[in-house]
Amino acid sequence: MKIALVHFRAGETDGVSLEMAKWKRVLEKMGHDVFYISGDLYEVGGVQISTISMRNQVNLWIHRNAFEKLSVDEKFFIRIFQKYVQQIRSELEAKAPPADIFIVNNIFSLGFNLAAAVAIDQYARENKVKVVGHHHDFYWERERYSNSQMGFVEKILDEYFPPKNSNMVHVTINNIARNELISRKGVNSFVIPNVFDFDQPQWVIDDYNRDLRDKLGISDKDFVLLHATRIVERKAIEIAMDFAEYLQKFVKKEVHFVVGGFPEKESLGYFQKLQKKAANMKVKTHFAYPLLRQNRSNREEKFYSFWDIYAISDAITYTSVLEGWGNQLIEAVFARKPLIVFEYPVYKTDIKPLGFDFISLSDAVVWNEKTGFYEIDKNILQKAAKKLARLIGRTEELEKKVKQNFDVGKKYLSLESLEKRLDELMKNL
Repeated sequence: MKIALVHFRAGETDGVSLEMAKWKRVLEKMGHDVFYISGDLYEVGGVQISTISMRNQVNLWIHRNAFEKLSVDEKFFIRIFQKYVQQIRSELEAKAPPADIFIVNNIFSLGFNLAAAVAIDQYARENKVKVVGHHHDFYWERERYSNSQMGFVEKILDEYFPPKNSNMVHVTINNIARNELISRKGVNSFVIPNVFDFDQPQWVIDDYNRDLRDKLGISDKDFVLLHATRIVERKAIEIAMDFAEYLQKFVKKEVHFVVGGFPEKESLGYFQKLQKKAANMKVKTHFAYPLLRQNRSNREEKFYSFWDIYAISDAITYTSVLEGWGNQLIEAVFARKPLIVFEYPVYKTDIKPLGFDFISLSDAVVWNEKTGFYEIDKNILQKAAKKLARLIGRTEELEKKVKQNFDVGKKYLSLESLEKRLDELMKNL
């Protein structure tokens, strides 16, 4: 079958883009013809529909008026909205190749582009394209979408997030989301967790990435504590920074805190706060995203792959307070690095029961209104830092622990497990 993976962007290092790449690979292995339909294409081929780009100015205007402050009357807003829906429809009709299935990622769940959900649903119905709604995140999980400025927006969220379409099959990535979707919308879904390729060559220091530490200003003798997520508030990177300072007290090496992900546009204020916090820390913080791409590239300027940053690290933090799954967590498992985890809800319900053994930062966090940061009890941070310092000083114990975690990940979260789930999904279509 011809299958289109549809999203606002493809080929980036965000979790949804990375997961789409895995689905594409597995579906192609299963014999399907798979291509991207995306608003932006970053170093990958596909069909670009510019009207659904995350940078589209019409959508950004609609988004602000829908969820922040309505600057026009409702009738004018609706006219702009309907015109934008038609623009997306027209571009899809002109550019989208015939497809049997649209696998639509987050467009029917997150609420970022209301018109895109309407347009894609209408296009699929009229062209008799079967639809899989792959829901990584839901609008009710984000505070910004709880402030609808008019009844029209509420109506769109009710009717299209996700669409009430009997021919549509839904996929959620964890059991909490599955239960919420049933409770809020009366919609059932398959649970397909995020996975990883555990059979690929291990990420190691080689001739290409050997100079990456030097590019960052880090000695080979120093200790690299990596935080690989994008820079957005719910990732609570400040907790990992606090942990880094405690770790420095218990290790003899100089600790460097490296952030691998890029800042999202809506989180630039948060990024600036992190930069200010970093400037006042004893541990040096490095924001490495300008050097990283999804794949290595050495044409005009040398870029490293996202995986190279894992290769040069010694341990990894994962301090998100809210996640749909936890891609960088599973990547850390594959990288065979010790992992320090805040126990966010989905981790507790879907990941921890698989049998992983990580250093825990507990599941208790508070929001400091004064600093605008999340905080964890200092005793918990200190205890976790001592555990990591002890572990990295015991090579045999460390190797045993990271191998056990790797084996658990390979058993439950591999591409082979995804293929079995996708086979079942295809049968239901």
